[in-house]
Amino acid sequence: MVATLAVATVGVLATSAGAQSDTAPGVTSKAVKIGFLSSETGVAAPNFVGADKACKARIAAENAKGGVNGRKIEVEAVDDKSSAANLTGAQDLVQNRDVFVVVNDSPFAFLTWRYLKGANVPMIGGGFDGSYYYDAGNENIISSLGDGTPIPGITSDTVTKLMKKFGVKKVAAIGYGASPSSSETAKATVNYAAKAQGLEPGYLNNTLDFGSTDIGPIVLGIKNSGSDGVYLPLDSNTNFAIVQQLQQNGVDIKANVLATGYSQDLLDQPIAKSITPNDILQSSYKPIELGDPRVKTFTNNLKKYAGITGIPNYGAFTGYITCDMVVTGLKNAGKNPTRQSFVDGLRKSNGGKYDSAGLTCKPIDLSYEHFGKISDTPPCIYYIQVKNGKFVPYNNGKPIQGKTVGDPDLIAKYRDTGTASTTTTAAPSS
Repeated sequence: MVATLAVATVGVLATSAGAQSDTAPGVTSKAVKIGFLSSETGVAAPNFVGADKACKARIAAENAKGGVNGRKIEVEAVDDKSSAANLTGAQDLVQNRDVFVVVNDSPFAFLTWRYLKGANVPMIGGGFDGSYYYDAGNENIISSLGDGTPIPGITSDTVTKLMKKFGVKKVAAIGYGASPSSSETAKATVNYAAKAQGLEPGYLNNTLDFGSTDIGPIVLGIKNSGSDGVYLPLDSNTNFAIVQQLQQNGVDIKANVLATGYSQDLLDQPIAKSITPNDILQSSYKPIELGDPRVKTFTNNLKKYAGITGIPNYGAFTGYITCDMVVTGLKNAGKNPTRQSFVDGLRKSNGGKYDSAGLTCKPIDLSYEHFGKISDTPPCIYYIQVKNGKFVPYNNGKPIQGKTVGDPDLIAKYRDTGTASTTTTAAPSS
């Protein structure tokens, strides 16, 4: 989810930052230093503000137990300001602050992974900013989503499966033009996910400027197309601008599905009063209303170590999880961690299964065996409605899981043949 940016090719340090000795970069006998990049300001901030605090909360909770293998974890946090400062920030972390690993919890991470790969510095990213996580040779670039999209031409039909439950017949989707996750998901939702659930493809616009609220033409396009279900993989400001204008223009929408918005910030705004049960918020992570023990640990740590209360936003979830991945990797890397043993610690330990700090409905697969492949069964998704000024998990809090759909040739290319499933998941041809 990014604005168009021209970035010059950056040279790699003359001496390999990945060269290992008895002491790896960023590691001393008493501490290990990590870098954390996020979009605390700028156009992406509505979803990611506070991600750095959530990361530090997870690390502080571990340090309170004595750290990992006798070492406290130190966090060097950088705000990329929703810009190309993601790259310069990473350079500063590696070249000047001597970090062991970089957590890049930003929609601008796609600007930076080549630099980190060339410098042999592992990167843990959100996984939502591009498909490079799955490319051969990028095993040290780790997605917090595990196997999954965005891969152009492939998505899941989970959202249209939900829409069908609400009586939707024709599907529209809107995406940001410069965002791989947003634009490709919107396109594949209309072209493949709708058909997979027997719904009619409707209006598609995946060229919207990032963060834009100038959406009059889009609302008109949805209205004229006759679409009665809308998928909005956009930032909160754009999502709710579209929802409001659809209401104001009297467009009969059976289901608006918003990829963002589940947060205390929404409930604290006047717009919360205009949200209807047909406006459904999507979450890859367990709603805190479920009261799960691991969720309670998450919210308690946020409150105790970061002062974050109420409903955590998307950045709080992802910041916490990506830094939990750091803890997991360090624990499994041994007493004298190297960057390679850290990556192996995530991809080899426990069969490569990582439980996302207990905040997802099932563990994700980070294993080398399944690297670069897409599962037939994508991650399950939670959906939340707003009723009487409060969030209420849809379907009694049970997540919904669809199937992987898309271009048949691409599915054949990326399908994980190491899984038990051999059923074709491509959408039927039109």
